[in-house]
Amino acid sequence: MLCRDCGEHAGGEVMTISSLKDKALSLYTNLRGWRTNRKLVVFESDDWGAIRMPGRDAFDALLKAGIRVDDSPYDRLDCLESRSDFEALMNVLDAHRDANGRPAVFTFNTILGNPNFDAIERDNFQRFHHQHIWNSYQHYHGESLEDCWRQAIELGLIRPQFHGREHLNVPRWMSDLRHGRRETTIAFEHRFYGLTTSTSSPRQRDYLAAFWAESPEEVEDARARLRAGLELFAQTFGFESATFTPCNYILPDQLRVTLAGLGVRLIQAQRGQFVPAGDRAEGRVRRYYTGLKSPEELLYSVRNVLFEPFESERIDWPARTLHGIQEAFTLGKPAVISTHRVNYVSGMDHAHARRSIRLLDQLLASILRRWPSVEFLSSDQLLMHMESS
Repeated sequence: MLCRDCGEHAGGEVMTISSLKDKALSLYTNLRGWRTNRKLVVFESDDWGAIRMPGRDAFDALLKAGIRVDDSPYDRLDCLESRSDFEALMNVLDAHRDANGRPAVFTFNTILGNPNFDAIERDNFQRFHHQHIWNSYQHYHGESLEDCWRQAIELGLIRPQFHGREHLNVPRWMSDLRHGRRETTIAFEHRFYGLTTSTSSPRQRDYLAAFWAESPEEVEDARARLRAGLELFAQTFGFESATFTPCNYILPDQLRVTLAGLGVRLIQAQRGQFVPAGDRAEGRVRRYYTGLKSPEELLYSVRNVLFEPFESERIDWPARTLHGIQEAFTLGKPAVISTHRVNYVSGMDHAHARRSIRLLDQLLASILRRWPSVEFLSSDQLLMHMESS
């Protein structure tokens, strides 16, 4: 709601024309589609397993080389999670139980691995080499976190779902490396692929949209990587991913049939996403809402609430998120909360991670006080509820 005297939104945000438009679009999205009388809260958290920034030394070296990694909060803060990061988050989730006695649960939208930089370099950039998620932990932290994941899954604290084999447009990145693109090559030397400056594509400023295809050949390559990633997910966790959110929310329509054929039944979406044409460079923004169904019978759910403390320290994030949950519940919608991995990792900034964990603890306590009948669900559990009602 608006503060009568200060012109601010709950959470301390100054209301601008842009933010008013955003609120109007949010309201419009919540008015459409599937509804429920139950108080359902779903936390969707992307990027688990991806490297992003290898460490402070790499960040400083890239900045010294003139690459403005300080312009991106992801480059400044995001990195591969450590055991202590993982345990700090699990402790908070386990401390808050819903009306059914179940702990708060994060849908861990998972990246199954990273580039094996050393092997790619030895191969003179002629072939991509994948490093599995458990091997990435071993390589960067000296220990595998597989036991952490297995225990958290068993306790119902996390539910892995598929986000990508790598958080990387592999063919474009490899092509730019082979052609010696300056910033891409410098970043590679420091074992970093998350550039947000430019690529050889006139449309793609970074390499992070793993499935962004601009030609029929690129569509088929993306299809092969999508299939390989979903198969690797099932091998890694012992179950298929029933839901999926594409890296950077970008997915050509042509790939939906592949998703449906490999067991995916729901796409986690934002209310507005860019859809590349797949056979040419152009694309368009498409609007989604929870309950929308594609021609392939894939359901969509839409993230209608934010909890992203990394975006700003000036916002009262628990208050803002509670306001979003209230709006969703008032309109009969599940509260699907976007909260990226970057909030909870400490490798680049310990104080930042501690703050996010503290705010999450406050948020969960406030949710349970305000709505005692609330139910914490993972994204695939929400899917099952949508399918059965």
